[in-house]
This record gives sequence, structure tokens and C-alpha cells, in this order.
Amino acid sequence: MFTTFTFAALAVAFVAPSAVNAHGYVHSLEVGGKNYTGWLPFTDPYESPVPKRIVRKLPDDGPVLDATSSDLACNKGGESPAGAVATAPAGSKIVFDWLKWPSDHMGPVSTYMTSCNGDCTKFDASNAKWFKVDASGYTNGKWAATQLIDNGFKWTSTIPSGLKAGNYLIRNEIVALHSTGQPQYYPSCAQLSITGSGTTAPAGSELVSIPGIYNNVQWPDIWDDNLKSFTAPGPAAAFSGSTSGSQGSDPAPSSSKSSATASSTHASSTHVSSAEASHSATSTHVSTYVPTTTAEPAKTSAPSSSAAASTGRCKSKRRRGMVKRHVSHHAKRHLH
Repeated sequence: MFTTFTFAALAVAFVAPSAVNAHGYVHSLEVGGKNYTGWLPFTDPYESPVPKRIVRKLPDDGPVLDATSSDLACNKGGESPAGAVATAPAGSKIVFDWLKWPSDHMGPVSTYMTSCNGDCTKFDASNAKWFKVDASGYTNGKWAATQLIDNGFKWTSTIPSGLKAGNYLIRNEIVALHSTGQPQYYPSCAQLSITGSGTTAPAGSELVSIPGIYNNVQWPDIWDDNLKSFTAPGPAAAFSGSTSGSQGSDPAPSSSKSSATASSTHASSTHVSSAEASHSATSTHVSTYVPTTTAEPAKTSAPSSSAAASTGRCKSKRRRGMVKRHVSHHAKRHLH
């Protein structure tokens, strides 16, 4: 017999998923003008047969939190190859279509590639050497992740036109910096067969290890109003300037340890108008989210996904960030 509590619980179960924001992942790609469905973590594992995708498996929409973990390469479980490969000519574009992205999860976006040295469906990415295709951090007052959102949750990269034909993994990643002191990494890898007459294979300082590119990086506080710029970590893009993401590519960090450092600059303290301060001080919107399964078709045979362990941390640290901004603007209003 249904009780008032039962109906209330059912109502919450149906309403809650739509009332929050989820993390995101690459749910489809356009490669060489052809569309491919990405790995859908909340439905694909329960299909029979399990579909073969070009995107390597990931368990959910949550982040990798350890920058030294092998999971950083292609996400949790991404060391296992996918069952399919997409063919694309060198010089063509690849569009990573993310399934939503929370507006407060600001940070850099980057694309890397690595040779599979043979068959990508048998390649373990844990010891791969990667080269950068493109990357963007914080420029002109906007984070790359925000640019991705503005572009319909899409990031477009160009496969280097001179790249030697062969089999490659391509890795697109967003680093979310909303939880101060705990960056969240969201990598996704797809398997490609590159065709063409190119003969160049990146080498030397163009190649980096993942994990390894974020060692010793001083991530900025995105809630700092004086932050002026931030260069995405890592080496210079291979093929110097011949490729770029849809939102551009950062210059290489000036440090010789480009794979382990990144640079940020702060603007000098400036006057904040009373109108701006008032708007900031009175703003009460705080977005919250938990991982959900509503973005994909419901499967009665599929168990519900669990919330990411970082959810509570996201909420509390984001609130602290908002409070920090509120206090900062409030202080400025009284100083001027």
C-alpha cells in the first residue's frame, strides 16, 4: 500500500535529477565529417551485445582526482582498449561533443595525441608518450571551459596535416578548478586511424607522459578577481602553430619545464563600481550537482549510477569560493 511518504519519495526521485547539474563527458564525436557515438557509461554496459565504440570506456561522469594516477591518461578504466576505430585524414577536424558541462566548472581544455604503435584496439595507454595538439587556459577574461559551453558544449581540434599516417589515440580533457586546491580532471580518449601522406612524427621535447604533465603545477584560484591570465600546462603544440583548437591554442609556458609548470598573472587592484559590488553582494545563486543518469535513455536492466565521491567537496568548496567573492566585493564597496 502506498503511503504519503512513498509518493513523496517517488516525486523526489523523479524531480531530483532534473533539478541539479551533472558532470559531463564526451558523448559523441565528429571525425572526418562522420558522427560517432561515444561511450555512454550509464547505458552501454547493460546493452546486449555491448556496443563497440571508438571512445574508451569510463565508469561514470565523475572526475579523476589524482594527477599521478594512470587514470589520468584516458580516465578510470581507459587503459582498456575500445572495440572500434574511426578513420580520418591528417588535416581534418575532430569535434568533441560533451554531454553538458556545469558553468562553474571553469578551467583549461586541451587535446593530446599518441601513437598506438600498431593496433589501437590492443594498445595500453598507461605508458604512452603524448604530444599536444591544442590547449587553452584563461585569456581575455574567459576560461576555455566557458568557451566550450558557449560553443554548444563542443571543442574542435585539427589533426596535424603533416602527421605520419598510422593509428593514434586522441585525448580531450577539461580540468575543472572550482574546488580550490583540488583540481578535477575529465579526460576522454578515442581511437583513430590517420591517413594521408604526412611523414612527421613528434619527438623529443614535444612528447610528454600522462600522468606527468601536471606535476608541480600551481593551479590558480578561479574565484580570484585579480586573475588576469593562465597558460594551460604542458609543452608547446606539436607542428608549431599548424594546429589549434576551436578556441585557439596557448603559447608554450616560458619555463624550460613546460610539462610541469604553468604560468598565471594577476591584474592590479582596480576600482569596482558600487553597482557591480551591489550585484555581486546580492547574488545568491549557487549551482549544485550530482552525477545522474537522466541524460541517456533509461534502461530497466541498468542499476542506477552512484554519486561521485567528490560531490560534497564540490558543493562546500564552491560555496567557500562564492563567499570569498562576496566578502571581497563587499570590502571593495566600502573602501571606495
